[in-house]
Amino acid sequence: MLDVSIKDAGRLARVVSGQVDPARLTLFSTMKNEMGFLPAFLAHYRSIGFEQFLIWDDASTDGTFEHLSAQSDCIVMRSDLGFGQELRFTDPEGRTRVERAGTYFKIALPHLFFDNAFVAYVDADEFLILPPGVTSVAQVVDRLRDDGAFAAVASVVEFFPRGVQGLKGELPDSFQGLIAAYPHFQAEALVDLTPGALRPRLMGQSKTAHLYAQYNVTPPLIRRGWHKIWMPARVRRDQQSQTSPRHKTPLILRSADCHQVGSHNASKPPSSTVLLTLAHFVFTAQFADKITRAITQGAHAHGARKYHGYAQLLKAMEGRDDGFLDAQSVRYQGPQQLIDLGLMRW
Repeated sequence: MLDVSIKDAGRLARVVSGQVDPARLTLFSTMKNEMGFLPAFLAHYRSIGFEQFLIWDDASTDGTFEHLSAQSDCIVMRSDLGFGQELRFTDPEGRTRVERAGTYFKIALPHLFFDNAFVAYVDADEFLILPPGVTSVAQVVDRLRDDGAFAAVASVVEFFPRGVQGLKGELPDSFQGLIAAYPHFQAEALVDLTPGALRPRLMGQSKTAHLYAQYNVTPPLIRRGWHKIWMPARVRRDQQSQTSPRHKTPLILRSADCHQVGSHNASKPPSSTVLLTLAHFVFTAQFADKITRAITQGAHAHGARKYHGYAQLLKAMEGRDDGFLDAQSVRYQGPQQLIDLGLMRW
């Protein structure tokens, strides 16, 4: 297993298209075969003020790489490592743990180019919603700096249609189109922020967890290699504790003293007065295809156990016109609604 630190990112990944401008407000993402979301993704984040996109492309074959390379505000990086390859990572505090290469690059690559700068990190199916009256993410960054905060947490809110029939057709090519096609979410607060706390307190449940309970679905344990013979209790617990994320830290001050931890946290306390919202479009026209790809590739956490659960869920929901809805499902109306429900704070 390869031993790495943040400083090794520059020899493990390389810029293959574009040139980074450290002065630009930048969004970083890792992508593999995300052409379906790219038009909406780029248009949305440009519209809320991002000036530059730094993308690590994991050997895409669907046109993602070519599309990104043709954009004047996109810088594309690649590596000989695949997302799921395990590395032994020693973080700046000297703690060593095993990370997948994709997670390692989320942590390390922005530090190659940015020092004392806020850099965003989101996935291709996650769309940041700004608070009422805020028109640019630069306003959020300014507030974080004024407050001396190192990061901003976001509630990860899964959006969905009425039923599985809403998963058919073409994937919309704009944020507004995505909201129109998949307009529902759960009216349930997911995180609480405490001044000085390193992590938010998790509350409620994700829509995925609600659906698993509603349809009595339990994702199977994934046994690979010698785990087919014997699976240690620790590994079993890790798989069983895996849940769909309820929070993420999409804005982090990247510096010698502050870095990303895993896929969802920062090494320093986030703001306790700013809570953003990430609209997570899991249940879309790409849902069935994404399940197949995730299971085939096996690069996601625990051998894509969550996606094996999604496959069971999709089968259980067949034929139900309103199968996604329950008593807490509401239609999206705007960011003030998110504040009223405790999913956003400003």
